[in-house]
Amino acid sequence: MITDRPPRGSKPRREFDRSDELTHLSTLPDARELQSRAALLETALADSDASGVRREGDSILDLLARTYDVSRPGLRVLGARPRAVWEGGHTELFGDYDFETRRIRVWMRTAVLGKVTSYRGLLNTLLHEFCHHLDREKFGFPETPHTRGFYGRVDDLYHLALATPADKRRPLVWIAMGSAWRIDWSKVTRREGPAA
Repeated sequence: MITDRPPRGSKPRREFDRSDELTHLSTLPDARELQSRAALLETALADSDASGVRREGDSILDLLARTYDVSRPGLRVLGARPRAVWEGGHTELFGDYDFETRRIRVWMRTAVLGKVTSYRGLLNTLLHEFCHHLDREKFGFPETPHTRGFYGRVDDLYHLALATPADKRRPLVWIAMGSAWRIDWSKVTRREGPAA
């Protein structure tokens, strides 16, 4: 994950900085309720059931919208991810959020092989796109930039949904890349050795 670069204008830069500083959500949804809804999403995805994935995704979005007192975004669950290829690289679109329609789209199959995507990947995408909705409707960030704070807010919801124990959760560690930042996955995913 790489952050956006800070914008040049003073008003967009203030929004960007406010988003960057908001690294955690002060309010979280009920943990058991989110975890039970996430488990149903996992089951629907394992069954390759697109309508079930949409139903359980809507259920998660209902809970989040109620928690944060915002409208519930719409949700579309689509097949294979769109893929763009060019000499030397490619990208895949996992999900997106439409500002005008307030609708989230997630793709539940890989671009090349058409296999059902990983549960954690789909869950993270759903929560990521909801955080764009939350940025606009709750926090007043109309451009909803990808900042370190944005990724921290997604991380809060993701680990709550997975019931990650506090002693197993690693804080996000960032490496500067000019004016942008990227996550140092080697430090985030590093396992502790046995106690001496």
